[in-house]
Amino acid sequence: MPQLEYTGFKYANYPFAHLYKDDNGSKGDKKIHQIIFGDWVGILKPKKTDGDYILVRVRGENGWMHKDALLDERVLEIVFLDVGQGDGALIVTPDDEHIIVDAGFGDNMWRYLKWRYSEFKTEWTFKYAIASHPDQDHYGGYHYLAGEPNVFFKDFVHNGLLEYQENIKPSYFGDSIKTDRTYYTELFDSKQKVTDYLAHEPHWKHPSGNAQWDKDYAKLLKRMLDNNKIIGDIKMVSEADQYLEGFEVHKPLNIQILGPIIETINGKQALRSLGGKGKTKNGHSIVFKLNYKDINILLGGDLNIKAEEFLLKKHTGQTLDFNSGTEENEFIENARKIFEADVSKACHHGSADFTSLFLKCLNSVATVISSGDEEQHSHPRPDTLGAIGVNGRGERPLIFSTELARSHRENENKVLKEIKELEIRLATTTSPTKKLKLIDQIQEKNDKLKERNVTVYGSINLRTDGERCIIAQKLEKGGGSKVWDIYKLEKNNNGRFKYVP
Repeated sequence: MPQLEYTGFKYANYPFAHLYKDDNGSKGDKKIHQIIFGDWVGILKPKKTDGDYILVRVRGENGWMHKDALLDERVLEIVFLDVGQGDGALIVTPDDEHIIVDAGFGDNMWRYLKWRYSEFKTEWTFKYAIASHPDQDHYGGYHYLAGEPNVFFKDFVHNGLLEYQENIKPSYFGDSIKTDRTYYTELFDSKQKVTDYLAHEPHWKHPSGNAQWDKDYAKLLKRMLDNNKIIGDIKMVSEADQYLEGFEVHKPLNIQILGPIIETINGKQALRSLGGKGKTKNGHSIVFKLNYKDINILLGGDLNIKAEEFLLKKHTGQTLDFNSGTEENEFIENARKIFEADVSKACHHGSADFTSLFLKCLNSVATVISSGDEEQHSHPRPDTLGAIGVNGRGERPLIFSTELARSHRENENKVLKEIKELEIRLATTTSPTKKLKLIDQIQEKNDKLKERNVTVYGSINLRTDGERCIIAQKLEKGGGSKVWDIYKLEKNNNGRFKYVP
C-alpha cells in the first residue's frame, strides 16, 4: 500500500460525527464510523471535496466527513483504561504531550499503548511516567514498558516512598522519627538518591540473602535505570510543589498537586504514618487536579479515610469537629474551592475506606471507578456506589466503571474466520517454507484470541475542550454506525457543568 499523504489534520466536532463511505471518489450514503469528539482526522492529499464533504482518513479508513464536523483545535483526552484490579490512565494534552498516570498490575496498559502507538516501531518519549504510590496494581504495568526498546520517559514521578525488606531497617520505609506518631524521613526525591539506594549493599544480609532494595517497586526503578528508560529525573512531588512542572497555574491546562502533604519534623522533610504499611502507601498517593479552562478533573490514587481527613484539614486550615449542620456546610463550601471537581476518579477502586464528607467536597458530576473481576475485595463496594450517587452533583450523577464497561473481545468472529482461511491454505500447501509461515500466522492469531481486548471494552474515554465534555464507552454490540455510548457534560447558566441527558 503506498504511503498516505495529508494536506492537514482536523479533529471531530462535539459530541460526535460520522464518516461516510467513499464510493470511488465520491461520497456514499452509508455511515461507516461514529467518530467521537476530538478524534484525529487526516485530510487526504490531494484534497477532494464533494459539496460540503471532505475526503479524510480516520480510524484506519478513508471516507467523507462534513466540513462542520471538523475542528481545528485539539481537545484534552483522558483514557481511563481497564487494567483489571488497579489504576491506569493515559492523558493526551491539547499540546500533544502524553502522560501515563499509573499502569496497572499486568500487561493491559502495555498492550493498549502498543495498539495506540503503532507497535512502538519508532522511538516514543512520554512526558511523564507517574506512579501515584508504590502498590503493584498501580506500577506493575511499567515493567512491560521498561522492556520496550523504543519507549522512553522524560521524567518518572512518584510520592518518594520506597519500601525496605523486613528487618533491614527498623521501619517499613527506612529512616523515621517518632514523636506522637511515626514520620518517615527517608524520601527519594531525585534520580541520584534512587541510584545510590539501589547500589548500596546492606551491612548485614537479610535471611533471604537479598539486598535491602529487593522489593518489586525498587526492581522496577532499577530496570528502568539499567535500560536508560528515564532520560530526565526521578521526581518526588507533593502539595508543596503546587503544580506539576510544565503545567503551572498560568497555563490553559494546569495540573495542581494536592497531595501528599510533606511535613517538617526536627528539621527534616517527612511523610507521616497513616496506620500501617498499606494505609501509609495508599494515603500518600499523589493527588492531581487537572484544570482545563472551565472544567476540573481529580485523580486521587488510593486515598483512605485518614488521608482524606488529613488533606481536608491541611488545605482548609480547619478542624472536622462540627457542632452543627451549619458549620459543616460552611466547611464544605470552603473545601470545594480547593477540591471540587466536575469529574473524579474514585479513590481506591471503589473501596469502602472513604468519608462522605470528602465526596461532598468533591461534588462531582461524574465519577470513574477502575476495578477488576479477579479480586477478593468486591470492588466497587455497594455502599460506595450509593454514597457516590447521593453525594454527587445534580439529580442524576454519573458513575462509570471500567469493570462493567468491558465484557468480551472485539471482532472475535472475524479472527476465527481468518484462522479458518489460513488452515484451508495450510492443508493445500506443499511448500515447507509456506507451511511454516502459515503455521506462524495461525499461532499469532490464536494468541490474539487469548488476549482480552483493552483497546475497546473497559476503556472510559473523556474528551473536553474546557467548555464542553463527553465521557464515552464502546457499546458491547454496535447498532449500525452507532458504536459509542456517549454522555454529555455542559455548562448551565451559572457556568457550572451538569449532565445533559
